[in-house]
Amino acid sequence: MSDQKPERPGDLRNRRRPQAAADERVDPVDYRQTEPARIPIPAPASPNVTPPAPRRGRPRREVTVPFSTRLALDVQDLIDAAVDGGEGTIRNVVEEAIREKYGQQYGTAAKDR
Repeated sequence: MSDQKPERPGDLRNRRRPQAAADERVDPVDYRQTEPARIPIPAPASPNVTPPAPRRGRPRREVTVPFSTRLALDVQDLIDAAVDGGEGTIRNVVEEAIREKYGQQYGTAAKDR
């Protein structure tokens, strides 16, 4: 007991100190690389290969945005009646009504579509 050892070794204190990350000075928003990546360009297979035909018709999905809003009951009844009357889907009824009302004023007429 005459030999008193320190409670913790001195080097333990140095090892457990917080250390900076290896990429501390790298800006995470800077997406540029220091050296441009080289992408190998494949040589054309043969000159007599025809390119694929372009796709015809509408694209698979058209760009849409969610439209979630509360409607008065009488407006909902009008939409339901139009759908039941064969005017198309709810989406079609709403889009056509908006185009009819605001199309010429803000850019696209109802007959453009």
